[in-house]
Amino acid sequence: MKVIVTFSGGKDSLASLLWVRDRISEDFVTVFCDTGWEHPLTYEYIDRIKEQLNLNLVVLKSRTFDGMADLVTKKRMFPAITRRLCTSELKVKPMIDYILDEVADHILVIQGIRAEESRSRAAMENRCTFFKNYFQPYGFDSRGKPKYETFRKKDVRRFRERFADDLLRPVFDWTARQVVDYIRDHDVEINPLYKMGYKRVGCYPCIMSSQQDIYNVCTQDAARIAKIAELERTVGSSFFLPGKIPERFYEGKSPSIDEVVRYVENKREQGKLNDDYAQTSCMSYYGLCE
Repeated sequence: MKVIVTFSGGKDSLASLLWVRDRISEDFVTVFCDTGWEHPLTYEYIDRIKEQLNLNLVVLKSRTFDGMADLVTKKRMFPAITRRLCTSELKVKPMIDYILDEVADHILVIQGIRAEESRSRAAMENRCTFFKNYFQPYGFDSRGKPKYETFRKKDVRRFRERFADDLLRPVFDWTARQVVDYIRDHDVEINPLYKMGYKRVGCYPCIMSSQQDIYNVCTQDAARIAKIAELERTVGSSFFLPGKIPERFYEGKSPSIDEVVRYVENKREQGKLNDDYAQTSCMSYYGLCE
């Protein structure tokens, strides 16, 4: 059996990784799905953790798109709450490709998902199967028809006929404090972005970023804001969705990155910056973001 730990550089996936070393084995594969849209410090941090823990690290990338910027340019759209292109194309599909093409064995996939992060995550299970959504509906369309995953469906079925595809979320019932304490007890560094005020350390920034995280980006990395503005002009739409900030503060159907930046800077000056993290947690079933 091959144990595969998904690692994003975030605290939850790190705690899960350490749990595997403590409770299962040190013989496992660590998988990092590189979107090409991470903070430079996250890339450096993952390299340090790899060296400190002597990890067998596998970096996965999309076979179709050269990272986030290429994805949105070719799709002519940004990801959205109901259209998680970033997760499906840059994380989930590379992970499935890796398992189907390079892992001819039973698998135990370890994910760093915690129930308290969002309602959707609380509705998940701490134990199930990795390919569950191919065989059980994950939702229903507008006509009430059940929806299933379809990417490489035939290959998934063939894999399932030969191998088990177990999935475990060891920190599912943990609090954020328990996660941090567990990491500190192991004398392992936490991603420095947390100390810089970021609530999430996945994509930089994520379309689901809190207002605090947006403020951090605009004050620490003007070039990143400029890159997003450039992508908005190329794609012809906004990085953020309608309602990211109150409608009276933007002119189009959705706020531009510049309008969002002006809003959060103004709110910060007033001491009224909204910490909306609870409403912006990533909700990927495959647990590849945090």
